[in-house]
Amino acid sequence: MNTKITEASFLLQLEKVKENMKSQTASGDAVLDGSLDYLMATGGKMLRPTFLLIGSRMGKSYMERESEIIKLATAIETIHLATLIHDDIIDEATMRRGRASIQGKYGQSYAVYMGDYLLSQCFLMLTNLNLEKSLAINLAKVVTRICLGDMKQNQLRYDVKITPYKYIKMVSGKTAALFSVAMSSGAYYAGADEKDVKILSRIGYEIGMAFQLVDDLLDFEGDIATVGKEVQVDVRRGYYSMPIIFALQNDNPYSERLKLLLGQDMDDDSIEEMFEIVRLSGGIEQTRSLANKYHMRAMALLEKLPIGETRTMLENMIPPLLSRMS
Repeated sequence: MNTKITEASFLLQLEKVKENMKSQTASGDAVLDGSLDYLMATGGKMLRPTFLLIGSRMGKSYMERESEIIKLATAIETIHLATLIHDDIIDEATMRRGRASIQGKYGQSYAVYMGDYLLSQCFLMLTNLNLEKSLAINLAKVVTRICLGDMKQNQLRYDVKITPYKYIKMVSGKTAALFSVAMSSGAYYAGADEKDVKILSRIGYEIGMAFQLVDDLLDFEGDIATVGKEVQVDVRRGYYSMPIIFALQNDNPYSERLKLLLGQDMDDDSIEEMFEIVRLSGGIEQTRSLANKYHMRAMALLEKLPIGETRTMLENMIPPLLSRMS
């Protein structure tokens, strides 16, 4: 297999997804179209359409259905962008990736409408694809799981008794579900074997879980002055990530002190002490170990796929993607 040709053709497909997203979401309204351009210019990783396109190469019909597969990848990314806008509203986040979020730039009410608009456009894209019923149901279910995951996250706010299990269950809906359906739906649509589609779905889930845990770890990298302000805001608003949850669970003097800190209004000194406790208690190491388990599961599942383009691309892509935690 000529990897240079494969990579070039894949990047061309990804560019088509971006172009398709711009044309499919265009409204004719100058303000809305301007805000959509602003959103897409934030330069997201495009991971979900990437995985969908890679998975589609397992199917015998991926070349003849390329146009429809690109539209499906566009719909998946549109779901993701809509959920990001709504997440920022819920989290009262005015910044994303170093730039003003949609609500930070255009206001909260506008952001609500824009997120809803993107969801409506996503449903329109999917309707025009004439999907098989089972695939359409899976895509509808993933939106449900994302919503339930967000609702569960809100229910767990300020809960110092939160367990790793509850957090994993929440993340599996809020994050991993969309990775899973992205990885498998392209393969399904392209006519891949049912066994391989199921394996890809599981790989997507494992990657999604590992990806979220790695993000949790990065919040605690470096000193308090260099970590993202977002995690400090999250903690003050009662959202606890896995390193904090492990630190709360560990049976040592640190956990009781951490509960006291989280149970009060946290100033900068309290935040700094909280970071130090999480590091001293082993919460970071436990989170890194758990993320690595999901990573290793994904790599083990890859070995069950037939040798070919999809497997090779994933073998080359997954380790660097998750190596951010090392």
